[in-house]
Amino acid sequence: MNDKISLAGDLGSGKSTVSKLLIEALGAEYYSTGAIVRSIAEKRGMTVVELNKYMETHPEIDTEIDDGLVALSSVDKPLIIDSRMAWHFTKGTFKVYLSTDIETSALRIMGANRKGEHSATLEETVASTRARRESEKKRYLEQYGVDIKDLSNYSLIVDTSYATPEQVAECILAGFEAWKSCGEYRSCLISPERLNYPDEAFDEELLCEYLAKIELGETLPEVQVFECDGEFYLASGLEAAMAYSLSMSVHIHAQLVEGTLAPDAEYVKMKNSL
Repeated sequence: MNDKISLAGDLGSGKSTVSKLLIEALGAEYYSTGAIVRSIAEKRGMTVVELNKYMETHPEIDTEIDDGLVALSSVDKPLIIDSRMAWHFTKGTFKVYLSTDIETSALRIMGANRKGEHSATLEETVASTRARRESEKKRYLEQYGVDIKDLSNYSLIVDTSYATPEQVAECILAGFEAWKSCGEYRSCLISPERLNYPDEAFDEELLCEYLAKIELGETLPEVQVFECDGEFYLASGLEAAMAYSLSMSVHIHAQLVEGTLAPDAEYVKMKNSL
């Protein structure tokens, strides 16, 4: 039964909030490994960061969680599975990854005020959030041989940095319907504000042409992006990406490609460059 959505993503990317909206829209049940991890940490008198470090050398905790995810493969009902590894262990899910920039992530974690997950200042919370991201990546890579930050593992990537939970849920539901109808689906939705743009000259005439097309509801040439250490960089389609940014578009429908950041490359955030 293809009515299961596995929802992975960055810390503070809004998985819990978006899950509630998806549950309501689909009449699905909810399964969260995050809640289980927080419960284990509290029982052991640890913060979540401390438990993540502990789990690097105590795989039995992950094994207990993983067995539950495998069992969900045979559940014949709609499910929203909020889990780092459901895409890997639960068969037949629509694999979604929610991405957010590190500062937005830290601010959301502080706002949620979950015990043991944030520090007193934004700078400290950013540091602890980054450490937790690296700890989780290291643990899953060592135990399962998979990189949870490898975005090619997922059918849909949605940037939640500048989008409302309702907008994110709408993107997921649209992608979910497309995936169910064809079985093959791949999409990357990135906010123009999130992108790092190459600091180079652009074609003003072409930019104006693209702005006019957006006004008419026409589709622009494809934009390509690549990801490096949690940041997204424009690989091609500068004028199209700029047009989307100037038009206040929530997301760019981009193609995620392989790419590396050259040592001498210069990039800027569009909101700071116009």
